[in-house]
Amino acid sequence: MTTNSLTMNPLHGVRRALAGQPAIIVIAALFMALVVAAAIGGEALAPHDPTYQDLGSRLLPPGAQGPEGRYWLGTEALGRDVLSLLIVGARPALVVSIVAVLLAAAVGICTGVGAGYRGGRLADLLLYLSNIQLSFPFFLLAITIVGILRPSVPLVIGVIALGSWVPFARITYSDTTQIKNLEYIEAVHVMRGTTLRILARHILPNVLPNVLVLATFALGTAIVMESGLSFVGLGVPTDTPTWGRMLSEGRDYMQTAWWLTVFPGGCIFLLVLSINVLGEQLRDYSDPKLTRG
Repeated sequence: MTTNSLTMNPLHGVRRALAGQPAIIVIAALFMALVVAAAIGGEALAPHDPTYQDLGSRLLPPGAQGPEGRYWLGTEALGRDVLSLLIVGARPALVVSIVAVLLAAAVGICTGVGAGYRGGRLADLLLYLSNIQLSFPFFLLAITIVGILRPSVPLVIGVIALGSWVPFARITYSDTTQIKNLEYIEAVHVMRGTTLRILARHILPNVLPNVLVLATFALGTAIVMESGLSFVGLGVPTDTPTWGRMLSEGRDYMQTAWWLTVFPGGCIFLLVLSINVLGEQLRDYSDPKLTRG
């Protein structure tokens, strides 16, 4: 194949990259792409109106034909299409979790890098606070906080971020304490480089690869936490369909309508699994000490 033919086919590189990956990586990437597309498209991609209730079509099995069309994943207790609810529910699952992880990463990076660079009492305070938080069963603490206050999207994001910042702080603290003692950092000190310059140009770029890998695993944990809060009725506002709430509402019909719990539970499981698989792959690429066959 000539060079011109390669440049005329922009998808050739994508196909070649996917062809060289294990099947589980390709499947995980495709499922992630579907969830992202569902989160972006939302109601526009739903085959039925996710808010339309038809009690005459309640609890129809997957593939059943109803007055509004075919319900590929069945209907729930109010006659709403399960597939449409899953598509719309992908948005809060991703948006809430991504924003929470970004907030947790920002707080963790600032505290970890600052404590690692300064050391002393600031480092002791960081380790003391992180040990205290890790000693609590955080999901119970999250239920308490959200239960006392009024559930809302910002509150759920803040609670999840509160439970996710410690790993970011610890890993950036550990990396910073090692990097700041390297010879080229000492050379920058000799050349009277400012603290801001050292942090921005020499320390942050070296800690970000580990932070990026950690963020992928934290995203999976955040999705589970958001689904858990929604399951107990303390997630995003009740007028917003979520996978955790669908799972909670379907538990009363497990004997008669298995699809109400299998499909939302399967979506949560597959999404977290896909994120973890891609995170493992990202870790392999970012760590030069790991050999890849």
